[in-house]
Amino acid sequence: MRRLMIAAVVLAALACKVEKTDNGTYKVESTTAANDAAAKAKNNAKKAGDELKSETKELGEKIKAGADQVKASDAAAKIKSGAKEAAQGIKQGAGELAQSAGEKLKKVGKNAQESAKTEKTTTETSTSTVTTTTRKH
Repeated sequence: MRRLMIAAVVLAALACKVEKTDNGTYKVESTTAANDAAAKAKNNAKKAGDELKSETKELGEKIKAGADQVKASDAAAKIKSGAKEAAQGIKQGAGELAQSAGEKLKKVGKNAQESAKTEKTTTETSTSTVTTTTRKH
């Protein structure tokens, strides 16, 4: 398509008559052949664009159909099912771990309470005597 456009431009340039005017500018007169070549190049570019558009659309539809086919396949269903099972296993394991941790924390809490009670009773039963001596100088 690129080569076609370049060829059309070259053909149009060769088919045109260029004259220099008295004030230093150039005047381009196109011939019927140049006009025909430009119109033909325009039509060819439009056809190529339309073909590219339709091929791209077809390719997109094929890709979508393939993706839908993979999505509906047994392998995809098995992967989806396996992912759900794995998630349920993780939830169950996390629940068991939390429950176990809760039991251990409860046990540590009871031990701390018992330890605090025994320290309190030993402090109440033990008394200390302090003797202070003062000297005069």
